[in-house]
Amino acid sequence: MTNLFSKSIRAVATFAAMVVTTTAVPAFAVTSPDFPMAGFATQNGGTTGGKGYSEVTVDNVSDLKSYAKAGNKIIYVKPGTYMGPVEVGSNVTIYGYQGAIIAQPASGSAMKLSGSKNVIIRNLKFKGVGAHDDDDEDCLQVNHESKNVWIDHVDVYDGHDGNLDITNASDFVTISWTKFSYTSASTGHQFSNLIGNSKTKTSDRGHLNVTIHHTWWADGVVERMPRVRFGKVHVANNLFDSKNASYCVRAAIEADIRIERNVFIGVQKALDLYTSDGAITAAQMIENYEENVKKPQSGTGTAFKPSYSMSLTDVSTQAKAYALRDSIKLYAGATLPDPGASGTVTPASSSSAKSSSSVASSSSAKSSSSVAPASCSSVVRSSSSQAVSSSSQGIVAGEASLTKHGSGSTKQEVKQGASVEEFYFTVAGATGATVTGLPEGVVGTMKESDFYISGAVAQNADVGEYKFTVTTTGAATNATKSGTITVVSASGTVAESSSSNVDSSSSSEQSTTSLGVVAIAPHFNITVNGRVLTVQGTTQDAYLLDAQGRLITKVQSLGGESSITVPRAGMYLLRVGHETRRITVR
Repeated sequence: MTNLFSKSIRAVATFAAMVVTTTAVPAFAVTSPDFPMAGFATQNGGTTGGKGYSEVTVDNVSDLKSYAKAGNKIIYVKPGTYMGPVEVGSNVTIYGYQGAIIAQPASGSAMKLSGSKNVIIRNLKFKGVGAHDDDDEDCLQVNHESKNVWIDHVDVYDGHDGNLDITNASDFVTISWTKFSYTSASTGHQFSNLIGNSKTKTSDRGHLNVTIHHTWWADGVVERMPRVRFGKVHVANNLFDSKNASYCVRAAIEADIRIERNVFIGVQKALDLYTSDGAITAAQMIENYEENVKKPQSGTGTAFKPSYSMSLTDVSTQAKAYALRDSIKLYAGATLPDPGASGTVTPASSSSAKSSSSVASSSSAKSSSSVAPASCSSVVRSSSSQAVSSSSQGIVAGEASLTKHGSGSTKQEVKQGASVEEFYFTVAGATGATVTGLPEGVVGTMKESDFYISGAVAQNADVGEYKFTVTTTGAATNATKSGTITVVSASGTVAESSSSNVDSSSSSEQSTTSLGVVAIAPHFNITVNGRVLTVQGTTQDAYLLDAQGRLITKVQSLGGESSITVPRAGMYLLRVGHETRRITVR
């Protein structure tokens, strides 16, 4: 890109040509672009779910169970909690509205695929009963020779036995843009994902072809991200940052794992080689990013070469790795827009993309340069409309409230690399919440009606005071709560002043494109004139990322203003300091 930045002062232009959403990373109000299917689910004839069959919208558990088991259907699930187990047949797409939750009963699974063929599950939360050290079923199961399954943009947490297991010769499965975690409801056995459930299941040989990409193993997960026996598994462009992790990926008997371009931050072990049950075929570490990994493991053998093509984000530098990390935190989980036309729930396979530089857009899009389907106008809704938990609810009348709970204080002092003491706000009279101003590594997460503040402060986070604000969304009168997290150095010292931090930041960033930020960005404004974005009101550098969090370029601020020419219409992320904004240029 030539002449990408203009340093000249530009007149303030109209906002009519773009939509800007201000968020923290991650943020409840974010709506993800409709990224296409990729990986093993595109093989063996492809995975189309209920495409070509009739559509139905359900708002009660009886109808959901009936239609799901019968199959041959596109099923839209309205907001609400549906108690499992939900058994899934074949040739079916199950796509949730924002706020649709499938709950695991005290015994059994929330959702089970047993011998199911050609299934798509998207945009749902799966709430487990809590992981404990006793024998039961997984929250979400793919079992008994299920084939051609795409699980995309789901949030699975607190599974009784595991969160999601793929077992018994199931095959051609892709898990994408998914979040796995455990909360305080779990007291043990926080082992998230098995692929192959026994060393004696030699019938699994030649099966268990699985791709896992752009997935986030978040706090609470201790092991199995995943643990693999016999399977051929591609683990690519994922985020591993659970502060509870003892190991992430485990290779066991006859596992063939390609561990490629992932981001591992602050975990004990990225890879564990378990040979007690038999020899490992391969567990190859390829171009991963590791930061503060206490027990590095180089891997073993040469893994399989995928039979499909899939574009992967480069994570060779901290800047690139952090960009992918931020994108996954922003979009993993049930963050897709509410369903519209049936064409938007089954986007085209990326394996057919001509370009390897980026993931191809849906076949319904008018231009391949845009990630979001053109027909899916809800992708560029305002922040408040994205956060609604019911498609018919709109703005909630009355005044919202936030009530603080938990042992953690809203005013804490935390060392670099240490975890904050978790606390949460109960959201009432609103559809969600978002947070700004947290230190790097600390996040806000919506769990049903509670908004949690948790996580570990990044090792390289700036020392000083971080004043954060939690704000409800979707209410006629929204509520806010504020607090302060003071980050001190590992040695226990606090920065003398924020201005000295900014000075050191500007000098160090002359020679690096790192997204690690050492000062809290003040409020800034964005205006647009054609494809020129002008950032005003900050002296910090700006980072332009694509929709998947890949760094496009960085521009240094001159005199509180900088300009960026974007290459084409589409959606971008713009990051200044600790604040990220989502921008759609038409």
